[in-house]
Formats: sequence, structure tokens, C-alpha cells
Amino acid sequence: MNTLAVSGVYISRHTEQRLVAAAGAGDISTVRKLLRKNVPTGMLDTYGRTALHVASLAGHTEIVRILLEAGANVNQNTGSNVTPLHAAARNHHTETVKQLVLGGAALDSENCNHITPIGLSSHGTDAWDVLNDARRGDMPELDEEPEVPDIPDYALPDGTEGKKGKKKKSGKKGKKGKGKKGKKSGGKKKGKKKKKK
Repeated sequence: MNTLAVSGVYISRHTEQRLVAAAGAGDISTVRKLLRKNVPTGMLDTYGRTALHVASLAGHTEIVRILLEAGANVNQNTGSNVTPLHAAARNHHTETVKQLVLGGAALDSENCNHITPIGLSSHGTDAWDVLNDARRGDMPELDEEPEVPDIPDYALPDGTEGKKGKKKKSGKKGKKGKGKKGKKSGGKKKGKKKKKK
């Protein structure tokens, strides 16, 4: 059985491969759990790719950031000298390219065909522009993505101050005929009756 001792904890080969699979699938929670269990970020899957490679290939920028923070080697090559930056540039994942460049990825690394990451990106695309600017020394800035998505104005209530007046409404306006538990109430109001003079 293939096991690896890390910090007194034994991690099976299957668990190591789960990190690569979760990174490729975009499963952030599983990636975080496995990293908390000290699964090494440099472990290879059956195709010779690391978790950073497959996350870059799929464009999972948040997972790329998590793996880089966990100490993943940003310039680790596969068998054909493909780096994570090659994978992200080839698939035009602009935010992932930015994250890798800021993480220290080598812009001039060549794959087995002597092609750099900018050579794999189509000319004029956003990913190509980021790589070209980085080659000239202009480092990219990450676009801030809020954890909670923006809620459009039409989906919000009419403000917080107007709620006081709205709470006074009973919510049964115009719905005569049914009372509690689906029984008909006859539509009459209950309470004090007015006296006739």
C-alpha cells in the first residue's frame, strides 16, 4: 500500500489524488479540507499533473489562489514541460493567468515544443494582454469578486425606513372568504360592534 508520512499522519495515494480531482472539479470545500489534512500540493495524478495544473486548466481561480497560499510550486512542469501558466493561457482563463503571474509564474518557460505561455494564447485576447503587459513589467491587478453576489435593486424591498408602515398591514387585504385552517369565515369582521343610535 502506498502511504506517505506527513506530520505523523498517513495519507494514502487515493487521498492525494482526491486533491487533484477536487481541484479540477472546482470543489473548493474539499480542496480546503484536504489541505488542512496536510495533503502535499505537489502530488501528481495518473497523467502527471498537479492540483495546480488541473485547476489552472479548468480556470478555477479561487482554487489556484488557495493552492498557491498553501505552497504549491507555480512553475512545476508536467512530463511535456507544461506549467500551470501554459494551461491557463491556452484556455484563455484571464483571472487565473493574473493569479499565476502574481504568484511568480515564469513568463518565459517553454513546453516541449519550445512555446511560451503567451504563444499558446490567441493574440488580442485578455489573457494575451495580461501576459504581454507582464512581460513588459506591468503586473496585473486582480478583479475583486465579492463572496456574496450583488443583489439587483428590483429584488430588494423598498428601503429600510418604509418597513415600519408596512408592518401594520395584516397581509389579508382583499382575501375574504377564508380564515384560519382553510375554513370559511363569512367575511365578517370580528371585534366590537358599533351601536346604533
